[in-house]
Amino acid sequence: MTPRHRPHLLLFSFILLCILTACVPPTPPPSPTPWPTATPTRTPTSASAAATPRASATPTRTPAPSPTPPVTNLLVWASLPEAQNKALAEDAEAFQKEFPHYTITLRPYDSPENFMTPLMAGEIEFDVVLASPVLLGSLWRAEQLAPMADFYAPAFLDSFASITLQGARRDNQLWGLADTAGFHLLLFYNRDLLDRPPDDTAELAKLAKEGSAPILGINSYDPLWLLPWLPAYGGWLTNPAGRPTLDTPTMQKALELYLGWHDSKNGLSPLATYDEMRTQFLAGQLAMVIDGEWAIGELGRSAKINWGVALLPNVIEEDESQAAAPLVLARYWAISRAASGNRTRAAAAFVEFITRPERQLDRTVRFGLLPTRREALDDPLIVNDSALRLSAEQMLAGRTIPLGVNADALLNAMREPLRQVLEGELTPEQAVEKMQANVEE
Repeated sequence: MTPRHRPHLLLFSFILLCILTACVPPTPPPSPTPWPTATPTRTPTSASAAATPRASATPTRTPAPSPTPPVTNLLVWASLPEAQNKALAEDAEAFQKEFPHYTITLRPYDSPENFMTPLMAGEIEFDVVLASPVLLGSLWRAEQLAPMADFYAPAFLDSFASITLQGARRDNQLWGLADTAGFHLLLFYNRDLLDRPPDDTAELAKLAKEGSAPILGINSYDPLWLLPWLPAYGGWLTNPAGRPTLDTPTMQKALELYLGWHDSKNGLSPLATYDEMRTQFLAGQLAMVIDGEWAIGELGRSAKINWGVALLPNVIEEDESQAAAPLVLARYWAISRAASGNRTRAAAAFVEFITRPERQLDRTVRFGLLPTRREALDDPLIVNDSALRLSAEQMLAGRTIPLGVNADALLNAMREPLRQVLEGELTPEQAVEKMQANVEE
């Protein structure tokens, strides 16, 4: 979901990879949907029903020890970069120490397809899986998932930021708990070239007029960079039911705004690829660039310029300011509907454990991943770091897509019409019609 080189490939990558730890609670963990466990709870035998020991002439025997509960093994699958996979193994060890009657077997998979194919053929099974939106959607369609409300109370589910769970909701149920969320775009600026980043598109246009050269770098041909402006006009990629809505007047308005930024008469943004815009920004040739949240870590490690982070500028439309809302993607811990008995309890405990705020914050420190628990998002580690704080704020203001909708398919349907409109081959009206036709093929 990190996109570093070609963000549209990153999107697919992030969707397939993405994310981290696993949490499990002694008490059911929180998810966007709460309520009782799917596994019936046994009623303890009453004390009065217990057998009364008989008197004996022989010396009293030492009471036999209580039977040791059976060890339950949990099969957990994940697709993670090597360093994150190592962190997951460390968490699995910590979980087993806290829950000595549960053991964890970790298994890797390399793509949603290579997980789903053997699963549906009955060649593999799972208790818990860390899934990208694509894999979670495939598992949901195949009816392989148990709803989170079977395991966790509403209060626990509400402890996750709402936007991080929206991509796991369908049919009035929550089918996964977000491990991390991100992939959203931010505004980066060169502090030596710009005292204060623009709050809205009116200020952005004013800055362009004051200068003699383009000031804003955009990955022009990637539809991901078009999306944040769509909600400002009241539109989005799909309707609530997941049907693509690419041929709407709101999409046309967003495209006209985007096209205007690239007009050489406005002097705002040059037509550029991702590599070109990043190179120009690092060379001090652009005062600002719109880049992904992943750039925070990359710039922190290598950039030699004095850079800062800001929220995306609001869109001024008919003298009203409307917030930009970038696409947000998450990865999710999900539980198999085939799990039962002790395996169900172990799975619920593991997911609660792996999503605890302190574990999510550890991933922030080690890998720059944003947490999804509200408590973690309010932690000083996030709040006192300006880049992380603004990234979290932009993430919380973002939009996602319904479970079962493939974001990569939507972006691919938009890609060629976007290129054609930027190069003058199509009008915005023709481009949005072609986008919709592509996605419906």
